[in-house]
Amino acid sequence: MPITEVVDAIIDNIKKNIIAKANLVSDALTGDVLVNVDNSFHFEEGQEIVLIDYGYNDPSSPHYQVFEYAVIKEVNNTYWMTLEEPIQDPNGGWLVSDDSFVQKTIGHSPLYEENVLYGDREVIPSTDIAVTVEPVNISNEWIYIMGGLSEEYRVSIFVYGKDVETEEGMKILNKYTDAIYALFNDQLHLDITNYESPLLQDVNAGDTTVIVANTEENREYFKLSSEIWDGDVYELQDNQNIEIDMWASKIELDTPEVGLMRITLNKDNPDVYPIEPIQFNYRLSEYAVFRRHGRYIYDSRIDNADYGVVQKGSSILRAASLNWFGKEVEEHQFPQKSKDVDYFERVTSYDSSSSSGP
Repeated sequence: MPITEVVDAIIDNIKKNIIAKANLVSDALTGDVLVNVDNSFHFEEGQEIVLIDYGYNDPSSPHYQVFEYAVIKEVNNTYWMTLEEPIQDPNGGWLVSDDSFVQKTIGHSPLYEENVLYGDREVIPSTDIAVTVEPVNISNEWIYIMGGLSEEYRVSIFVYGKDVETEEGMKILNKYTDAIYALFNDQLHLDITNYESPLLQDVNAGDTTVIVANTEENREYFKLSSEIWDGDVYELQDNQNIEIDMWASKIELDTPEVGLMRITLNKDNPDVYPIEPIQFNYRLSEYAVFRRHGRYIYDSRIDNADYGVVQKGSSILRAASLNWFGKEVEEHQFPQKSKDVDYFERVTSYDSSSSSGP
């Protein structure tokens, strides 16, 4: 299976969780300690954030090359976070009209999306934190017959610091490395090539049906579990709850004018077990989604991290390398088709009607 998909999933995970952005949905004014964001899902108590707007690169803006650091005291709910100290901005605060947002950071050194790169590079930005993700190798072993081939992927994650001379620079690098180490060891089953669609109606505990849009993509990916080789591959999730290993036992399509897809879910094969209702509430206000799993990594973690310095171009950078591995099973059918065949000249079929006869 393509290792590029594995590396892309690791990069996406770093961007979603180590960088983590959320737009303001109401103004965060000087003196405020409550910040109203569109989704606080990837933020936690004790994390450092930076408040910034798109005037940062505009010389005419009062926030030109200005941002403000803060620490989260509490994530109150999906939309509100409480800061440890009031906002100090001398220009009055951070406005929705200026497209203000918050971004997770460590040690006053934000990691930017453009500095999370596929493949290690000869030249790395030496003024910022940078992360590169590079495939190393694939190995395999048979784990059952017939024909489960366990493939193990090895990937190197490099973290580069921007200051090689100071103690504080080393601490920032170590903190970013610790955060990435914790992220991937908390997620033993990395999501790869998953497909999801937002719910169009709230789901209540006790329901058995979810509703998503009747689109070409949804019709392609959301199929009856009996039509999918690995069966129960669906799950429900919002910011509060999750249910996994669900079976799609019925799919109904409304007319194009209505545009809805109704999917009846069950905990297992309804031909064998009675239908079991959904256990929790799933709310559109909590970003409820219906998801089909893609590639299933059954065992993964970062098993080693090294610290030091490296030379990149003309710069000496502090660096850390983390070694990630993940395993999945590739199913092979036996007997296998052989491609080791001899090729002969094409034989034209004999047409008796064209014969002139004896």
